[in-house]
Amino acid sequence: MEYVYMLACADDTLYTGWTNNLTARLAAHNSGRGAKYTKGRAPVRLVFSETFPSRSEALGYEAAIKKLSRVQKNALIAGQNPERTEYLTILDAQGRACGDRPRKIVHAQGLRHGVIHLWVFGMQNGVHGMWLQRRALDRPLYPGRYDLAATGHIDAGETPLEAVLREAQEECGLKLQASDVIMLEQSFHQTYPRPDGGLDDEIAYIFVCTPQEETAFCIGSEVMEMRWVSCAAFAEAVEQDKALIFPDGTQLERAELCCRADEWKAVCTMLERNR
Repeated sequence: MEYVYMLACADDTLYTGWTNNLTARLAAHNSGRGAKYTKGRAPVRLVFSETFPSRSEALGYEAAIKKLSRVQKNALIAGQNPERTEYLTILDAQGRACGDRPRKIVHAQGLRHGVIHLWVFGMQNGVHGMWLQRRALDRPLYPGRYDLAATGHIDAGETPLEAVLREAQEECGLKLQASDVIMLEQSFHQTYPRPDGGLDDEIAYIFVCTPQEETAFCIGSEVMEMRWVSCAAFAEAVEQDKALIFPDGTQLERAELCCRADEWKAVCTMLERNR
């Protein structure tokens, strides 16, 4: 994928460029290595981007934009950034914020952004376990599959902590406070194709919640149900690539469980350290 992009520099000027790796290119610009023009004008913000299947098409479009007046460039930027839409913050290869873009464009162009994952643990009949949500059938990604207790995007202007508290309440009705969750020091980079033809390029920030009282859920429209499973059964499924067995004996094929083994191991390490 080839990108043509415009940056708003710290001195309020615009820079137009071309690249085949926009995430790395943004990091280079913000490190003073991207271009002679942007050196000394950081930080930069991504305000416009288009994708092309070939380098020649991208270079032709870049040349056309460079011929536009500032007024014309501003009109092009405004047309791609409507006021009434959901925005996500773009991250460069170093994890630095590089401006806010519409969610639809972020997914269509594979722009890097942040998400949260919330692991909720709890005891049942003296057994250590965790809660999973079953995603609603109308969800664009992984409909009907089982996922962590809450997951979701970090909206523009939000911190990961603010996002996890919001998503916990929206998805499963958990009204958590900052003191109820622990954030892992390690984040995880993940990429995967979307069914709409786009690409998700995400930095996942991981949170763990171990309620002292019985967990009460009030699920939202994005969730079908919440189910508890023992940590032993979950570990066997994700570490040995086996079916997940629920307490009632029903089984879930590993492919229907949305969870990374490396993330699970990092969470286990954190829990052991905090015992």
